[in-house]
Amino acid sequence: MRLKNILPWIIPVVLVANFLFLTERAHASPPVSNPGQSGGVTAYDLIAAMNTLRMSYGLPTLIEDPIINAVSQSTAEIMAANNMSWHIGDVRGRLQAAGYGGGAQVWATENFAVGNMSIDEIMLVWADSEHMRPAVTPAYCHVGAGVAMTSDGRYYYILQAAYTSTTSCGPYTSVAGSTSQPGVIAVSQVIVPVKIATADAESKIYHVVESGQSFWAIAVAYQITIRDLEVWNNLSRTSVLRTGQRLFIPSSSTEGYATPTPVGMIVPSTPDADGIIIHTVQPYQALITIAQAYQVTVDTILALNGIKAEWPLQIGQKLLISPGWVTPSLTPRPLTPIEKLTPDSDGNYYHTVQSGESLSWIAGLYNIALVDLMAWNGLNAAAIIRPEQKLILQVTPPATITPTPGPPTATATVTPTPRLPTATPTPTRVTPSPTEPAAPVSQPGGPPVVWAFFAVLAIVGLTLLGLISRKKP
Repeated sequence: MRLKNILPWIIPVVLVANFLFLTERAHASPPVSNPGQSGGVTAYDLIAAMNTLRMSYGLPTLIEDPIINAVSQSTAEIMAANNMSWHIGDVRGRLQAAGYGGGAQVWATENFAVGNMSIDEIMLVWADSEHMRPAVTPAYCHVGAGVAMTSDGRYYYILQAAYTSTTSCGPYTSVAGSTSQPGVIAVSQVIVPVKIATADAESKIYHVVESGQSFWAIAVAYQITIRDLEVWNNLSRTSVLRTGQRLFIPSSSTEGYATPTPVGMIVPSTPDADGIIIHTVQPYQALITIAQAYQVTVDTILALNGIKAEWPLQIGQKLLISPGWVTPSLTPRPLTPIEKLTPDSDGNYYHTVQSGESLSWIAGLYNIALVDLMAWNGLNAAAIIRPEQKLILQVTPPATITPTPGPPTATATVTPTPRLPTATPTPTRVTPSPTEPAAPVSQPGGPPVVWAFFAVLAIVGLTLLGLISRKKP
């Protein structure tokens, strides 16, 4: 068979192999994105929500910064890996170490939330004054966020806001209190705070919308969600709020509405039968708040659990707060000289005189009267006593109480949880922009059809070589 007779068969084989390869690629699963960014709240959602809230207070939006994004994502991943209940700490130092500010003094704040939460629930967690800093502080200029998932499927949501002494977006206040700094861009400080309305005669609360207020601002102020405002006022968040509009605010007195439990609230554990108290760490709890709840010192908790203050607490970690009613070891008191006496063969008690002893000294030793001692032994003040002489003591030694210790009380011990090092991360990667698709994740080895394609090519090549090498006689 000549080569020209084989060529018509080679082309269809190659086309079929290519078709199978492309079909497999078309039906392959899409690339796996960052697990912390899939199926829920994204870093972009966190930034958008905070900027919406910031705008409602009359402030310009925070500018997304790639370095802050990278540090936020790294922080989320470290906290998720260690199941941490509280911040890593020193956010300004971590941002500066990553290059933010270009060497200028950095000021920064960090918000975090943990769980499987909606954006409304996260912003509700961040409704207190500390977490509201990025929304109401004019000086904050840049923002970044990150989301990471734990091994058991919970999420850590991190948002960081920052500014420097040379590039703030509002009036800058230094540590010394000076408010004038070169290169500072001033912005309007017209902020319309949401005034909390009081309940009426029927214990109902209605909020009257003022100029510039948004769903976010009102929901956060009353510590409810936008969803609550929608449901109880038959509205949609796409609705435009009007100045003077009345909104019903559900509260604990509203039938059918459950007031959310305050974030980080600590309910002290009760002692067990032995008085032992063990606390299980929950999200948003730190050593200082736990110590305050149990009215003990932080040093006491550290000593009882063999941990250090710089070690991060983990969600679910057991902390020994009180070792219980530990029965102390009884140390019997020394016996008195009278208690040390043992009766002689005649049933009487005697003292054997030692060299240097006198009648008055012996009376003082046993805490008895000298006249009684002399009377018991037929002696007077002029009598002379000799070593080894026995003096009768007409006393009855008190019964010696032998301490009977109670059953031993086991002292509770909590094994310190090993800590992974929480060295300050220096992120080198930049979180992709929310509008920029993540790079596809290549699968090692490729799909099986790829190998089939190359196998077909190899077979065809070998066949051609065999045919070409054959010569007609």
